[in-house]
Amino acid sequence: MTDLTNRVDEWIKTDINGVQELVNKYSSVLQGTLPEKNIPYLAVIINTCVLFLNNTHPNINKDWKAWSVLLIKKLFEVGGLKKEGDIHLIIDEFIDFKEKEYKKYCDDIITVTEYDRDRGFMFRFYLKKIGSH
Repeated sequence: MTDLTNRVDEWIKTDINGVQELVNKYSSVLQGTLPEKNIPYLAVIINTCVLFLNNTHPNINKDWKAWSVLLIKKLFEVGGLKKEGDIHLIIDEFIDFKEKEYKKYCDDIITVTEYDRDRGFMFRFYLKKIGSH
């Protein structure tokens, strides 16, 4: 994520108010982020995800958009993103994985809630991604 880190660092130096706007926009999602130094990077990552999902995958529902963003956030936190361009590729890969594997996944599990079911599915993909690094 060196390209993203460098871009955000430069942006902080040249337009701290612009960075702060993104942090404010996503403040409810960024609450509790530790270490706090990751907040501006995650604000940019979340914004990148939201723009990409709305432009490229407008027909998927909001829940799956949220799971996609959470997936990218989790991958960032464990160093699972190599460059900013990975965000788009991983989201596309996750959406494709959902289209191909979700029904089988649902047929093979017992869950209490939709949240637990879908969280488990997202983490299945997440673990697959971090296992391949």
